[in-house]
Amino acid sequence: MIEKNDFRWWAKETGADDVMATYNHIRNRGDSRRSDTLRHMRLYGNRDFLGAGPSSYAMPVSSDRVTLNVIKSVCDTVSARVAKNRPRPVFLTSGGNYSLRRRAQLLEKFVESQFYTAGLYNLAPKVFLDACVFGTGIIKTYKSGDKIRMERVFPGEVFVDQAEGLYGEPRQMFQRKYINRDVLIDMFPSKAGVLRTVQAWDDEDGDYGYDSTGDQLCVVEAWHLPSSEGASDGRHCIVVDGVELLREDWVHDSFPFSIIKWSDRLRGYWGMGLAEELTGIQVEINKLLMKIQKAMQLLAVPWVLVEAGSKIKKAHLNNQIGAIIPYSGTPPIVRPNQTMSPEVFSHLDRLYQRAYEIAGVSQLSATSLKPAGLESGVALREYNDIESERFALISRQYENMFMDVAKKVVALGKEISQEYKGWSVVAQRDRNTIQEVKWKDVDMGKDAYVLKVFPSSSLPATPAGRLAMVEQLMRAGLLSGDEAKRLLDFPDLDRELALDRAASDNIDRIVENIVDDGQYESPEPFMDLVLALKKVQAAYNKAVNDNVPEERLSMLRQFLAATHLLIQRAQQPPMGRTSPPSAGPDGASPTAVMPDDGTATLA
Repeated sequence: MIEKNDFRWWAKETGADDVMATYNHIRNRGDSRRSDTLRHMRLYGNRDFLGAGPSSYAMPVSSDRVTLNVIKSVCDTVSARVAKNRPRPVFLTSGGNYSLRRRAQLLEKFVESQFYTAGLYNLAPKVFLDACVFGTGIIKTYKSGDKIRMERVFPGEVFVDQAEGLYGEPRQMFQRKYINRDVLIDMFPSKAGVLRTVQAWDDEDGDYGYDSTGDQLCVVEAWHLPSSEGASDGRHCIVVDGVELLREDWVHDSFPFSIIKWSDRLRGYWGMGLAEELTGIQVEINKLLMKIQKAMQLLAVPWVLVEAGSKIKKAHLNNQIGAIIPYSGTPPIVRPNQTMSPEVFSHLDRLYQRAYEIAGVSQLSATSLKPAGLESGVALREYNDIESERFALISRQYENMFMDVAKKVVALGKEISQEYKGWSVVAQRDRNTIQEVKWKDVDMGKDAYVLKVFPSSSLPATPAGRLAMVEQLMRAGLLSGDEAKRLLDFPDLDRELALDRAASDNIDRIVENIVDDGQYESPEPFMDLVLALKKVQAAYNKAVNDNVPEERLSMLRQFLAATHLLIQRAQQPPMGRTSPPSAGPDGASPTAVMPDDGTATLA
């Protein structure tokens, strides 16, 4: 019998065999979880898969199952409902000066750029669907050279010791993944000779010797968290078939996985999903459908009752229209049969409806229909808000997953910057431009900021709901007409609204260049001077409150003074003319013209 001390792979000098022994021990003890994962995968996919391995996942035992797959419908509906949000990380400083706030803003852009580069917003809905089906969804965040990568991890390929996971905080974790041999050799060129001789994947998932053209190796990655801050027992290893490919210290206080669960169990690490909650209903629905199918096959065809002894030829009983059938005695009787009791179909509909009630979503949402009578944007918004209350907790978990990924991105950015001096990324500056963000400009201590996440938009998703909300804000005096156009953000209006927003966008660009980069740009007579005066004055007051450096405040005051001067000159008639200037071509109002000497005159 192996003693527990033999499983302390992180304390060994070379622990390839110990890693595999511990991994196999934990995996074999988790047979019930593996069977649960396969069952939920079958229920959602509506196929009797042989296994979840590299080939068995695509080898169904049979595909002629009669089912009304309520589990897939409910899971897809809930995923579309919750995962449509695109949470955005926001770094809030605790009373810092302008420099610290500026770093927080750049750090926010840095993290957001990594989200888009790594495709997080495409991965997150798939991970949330995993949480609905399997109970737990997993995203892995890691570095590859000077890049930050993210990938969805199949929950059945992550293993945790049941005893360590009793309180939901295990100290070690294992991941099994099948990787192409050539890719693995490129990742670890020093182990190329050994990797070329390693046997391909094992039969642990029931592949039954499937002869695949792919050359994949079963790789096991293991992590052990340090016992305390600064402890030396944190370890990270990658092994394949008893060969150690990587062994390094693990200094982080968490695993590289960001977890989301549909609901927590009373004890243990893994969550419980919708598929597990609805298994009983789905099984009962399948039984009813099988009975209905048999009844339809036996009784769905009407019977023709012919009295014995009557002189009727069977050939006369056909589908000919207006046929004349001679008979003597009692005429034949066509008897339609009742295949099943109406209560059976009512029970089937009741079970289907109960599945949606358990999940907290209406069948109308599953079919993208709205309740009858709800026509106004306000009514639709209130209806969506009521239905969304059921998903408040899971939506918060979804946002917390993004927050956890953001923390890991910051930690990996610090590591990469130490290996690659002057490391930088490309981030979005505003709606139409990008900028280079260097890590040295965003690096801050953990105590310097508070990380929060917010949905990408607090407005309703439907055009009617969005329009109603914007109208309410305008009536309350909280929005101007220009701001309302921005918030509408209808794709078919973008082209028309682009010109209307041009004047405001130009002023915003000038203010950002002054405040953020210290680049001054003078006002022009052809811009909206009144709007510029209003927006720059507001930006100046905000900059004062944010402790923006004095030289940039001076630039804003210079811009305001120049704008005042242009407005005054535009309102004064030119020398030698006592009447107001005539209208320009096509009735256009006069505009200020700036000659070469820098003075504004009227055209």
